[in-house]
Formats: sequence, C-alpha cells, structure tokens
Amino acid sequence: MPKAAKPAPKNGNAGSALTRALRFEKTGMRYFALSAQKATDGFAQRVFALLADMEKRHYEDILTISKTMEEDGRFPAVSAVSSEGRMRLFKREYSRIKKEKTITGDAAVAMRKALGFEAEGREMYTRMSQNSSNRQEKAFFRVLASEEQKHFDIIYEYLDFLDTSGLRMQDG
Repeated sequence: MPKAAKPAPKNGNAGSALTRALRFEKTGMRYFALSAQKATDGFAQRVFALLADMEKRHYEDILTISKTMEEDGRFPAVSAVSSEGRMRLFKREYSRIKKEKTITGDAAVAMRKALGFEAEGREMYTRMSQNSSNRQEKAFFRVLASEEQKHFDIIYEYLDFLDTSGLRMQDG
C-alpha cells in the first residue's frame, strides 16, 4: 500500500479536501481488506476484496493529485469520466457471485457497514465538489461521489436480493 503523501499545500480548500479524502479512502481500504480476510464465505471475501481494490485505486488517484499540487501549487487537469473499467469488473463479479445462495450473518453485518461507508463517502465527495471553486477539483470529486454511489447500489442490490428471494442468512 502506498504511503500517504504529505498533505498538499493549503491553497484554499483543495489541500484539506484531498487530505480528508486520502484518510477516508485509506480507512475504506483497511476496512474492506480486513473484512475480506475475516469473511467466512466466498461471496463476502470476493466483494470485500474488490471494494478494497477500488478504494485503493481511489487512494492512488488522490495521492497522485496531491503530489502534483505539492509540486505545481494547483489542482491538475483530471478526467471527469468515472473508472468504467473498474466498475465493469465489479459488476461482472457481482453478477457471478449473486448466484450464490447464502451469506453468513457476520458478512451481512459487514455488508451493511459497507453501505454506510459508501454513503458517507458519496456525501463527503458531493460536499467537496459543491464547495470547490476549481472546475477540475469539482469534476474530480463529483466522479468520486458517483463511484461511491455505484458501490453502494451494488451492495444494496445484493442484500435486497437476499431478502426478497427468501434466502436464509446463516448465523456467523
């Protein structure tokens, strides 16, 4: 895992926003990686590992921007397109593992916590986008908010699938 960069210079709101975003994504990586290690069923292990990887990529993207700001003193040009390749991988894996019949109670609890984490990320990045006066920064945080919403939707849809299909959640 990459080491956290020194926070970007506090030129306006971008430096502190990036510092908060780095901290948030690092916490997410740790939570999802630990959940993957502790999960007792294959579904949860794979979903949590994918989420950890996606949060790691967010972290790396934010770290790159932070380093660029440190060197150049301004927010770099970034793509406003979400990471569709990563989302396709996640959706493909989700479709495959959705066919599994059970998820243990402990994994269900972790999944519900993951929902909260993704919702918190979406709201944080939405606020960062709204509070930014820099067009590139605004677009970047809007993309991150969108990706966190997609993560939320996929986890929620799977848990809803379990509930509506009557599949039992075994006790952990």
